[in-house]
Amino acid sequence: MKTAKLKKNKKQEITKPVENEYSIKSMIIIVTIIAAIFLVFYFITTLVVKPVEENNDTNTITEIDSTKITLSNLFNRKESEYYVLAIKESLYKNSYNRINYTEMYDGYIDTYSQTETALPFYRIDLDDALNKAYLSEELNITEDLSNLKLNNEVLFKIKDGKIESYYVGNSDIIEALSNL
Repeated sequence: MKTAKLKKNKKQEITKPVENEYSIKSMIIIVTIIAAIFLVFYFITTLVVKPVEENNDTNTITEIDSTKITLSNLFNRKESEYYVLAIKESLYKNSYNRINYTEMYDGYIDTYSQTETALPFYRIDLDDALNKAYLSEELNITEDLSNLKLNNEVLFKIKDGKIESYYVGNSDIIEALSNL
């Protein structure tokens, strides 16, 4: 540190420290760098976080599709009488050369659902992993779930926890739906 000598009464010398110009400059540079880093992080955070927050619409209502069930729930619906359509939805997704039976089923079901005497409809996606245990090469329609095996699409009519009727295959299902 530099010191300046001041003379006082020629005989006494008082030393006074001179402020170091370099230490003040370096302090200003450090404070400026810290402020710049803070501003950069602030603007990056606001630019990145703001669009994400704008996409999160907190007023969105999430709907749960209560019409989709698993085969293990075939007989335990709250209604005493209802229909259950078990189909392999993967067969009809992006199918270009096939008839999209899902759309046909939906058309019949929508028309039927608008009638006053319409029974509830439930869907089972046979591609769902929870339903894989019920798939087999051979068809076995029974009310004992441990022995129930499906190899095709099926429309069930359930009444009082029992299978009242069922239709296997696309043509039988469409015919049954058109007669509802």
